[in-house]
Amino acid sequence: MELHVKSRVSYLALAVLLAPPAHANLTIHPMRTSVGADKAAVIRIYSQSTQPQYVQASLRRVVDPAGDGEHEIGVEASEAAIAVTPSRFALAGGGNRLIRIIPLRAVEQESAYRIYFEGVRAPEEEVEAAATDTAQASIGVSLVWGALVNVVPAEGNVELELHGRTLHNTGALRVGITSVANCDAAGACAAHDVSRSLYPGASLQLPVSVETGHTLQLRYRLSGDGYREHLKVLTAPAG
Repeated sequence: MELHVKSRVSYLALAVLLAPPAHANLTIHPMRTSVGADKAAVIRIYSQSTQPQYVQASLRRVVDPAGDGEHEIGVEASEAAIAVTPSRFALAGGGNRLIRIIPLRAVEQESAYRIYFEGVRAPEEEVEAAATDTAQASIGVSLVWGALVNVVPAEGNVELELHGRTLHNTGALRVGITSVANCDAAGACAAHDVSRSLYPGASLQLPVSVETGHTLQLRYRLSGDGYREHLKVLTAPAG
């Protein structure tokens, strides 16, 4: 599970340490999913509380995903490539709710968004109604859950270029690298485990340098393709 948790979550973690003991009022599944031009996705929210609660979803775009400069920025609904529906809802105690992630517009290169789910206070009029019935919807101190959503282009391709120890993603799809192997002309290979996502336009320093006449066998996974592994063989450029 690749979740690059930066300043927002660090702040939340600090707040939890300074606050009274937190309880997971809700959980989500899956923590990572993908949508395409004609493919929506779903996330199910599960209540871990006996009390009713209200949940709000907020959407942020991931800049430089999986890179050294990864960070998140807020995004207006009119500019986002996806929509979350419903974005605010009631969750019964012990119940669950299905949330749909709908593609709004096509993308040329695979991109990443993160959806945060957190408990919020009920609308004032509903709190008053609940109090009349001697029932109170509350959230206490709860954790914020974030789900990573990859937005995949309709016509995506995998294109990689090798220059010495540097691997460049020149295609339109994110490549989830699982291992690389440096193979000589006789077919003897030295494998190295690599767990890294390489998004379009990004580069990665490999643990080995592929010499002229050698090949690099790269195993990777794609978004929305489960645990299926793909193999690509790259040849070191001459000179």
